[in-house]
Amino acid sequence: MKIHLLFFILFLLVTVLPAKRKYPQYGSLDLSKECIDGNGRCRNYCPENEVRIAYCIRPGTHCCLESEG
Repeated sequence: MKIHLLFFILFLLVTVLPAKRKYPQYGSLDLSKECIDGNGRCRNYCPENEVRIAYCIRPGTHCCLESEG
């Protein structure tokens, strides 16, 4: 059992940590400011008259913009 724990820790050191250093922007992606600057709102779901364009800080919330036309 201890050898499995050792291999798991080594696996994390080899895969996750280098990826975090190489792509730090994916660890803390917050689009709520960009959504509000674009006259959008962060909501759990978008009504029919709005278009979902991106996610906000939580993956469950969407950035909703009013559709034109």
